[in-house]
Amino acid sequence: MKNWIPVMEDAMKKNSNFFAVGAGHLPGENGVINLLRKAGYTLTPVK
Repeated sequence: MKNWIPVMEDAMKKNSNFFAVGAGHLPGENGVINLLRKAGYTLTPVK
């Protein structure tokens, strides 16, 4: 997932975005949630 973080960051600079990823990519040290938080982003779950 580390390779996708810069791609997501570029997209977020241009527009508002909604990213959907598989559940297996979310948890853990190298999961999307942790990597984006480390990059300084605030993530809000959709309810």
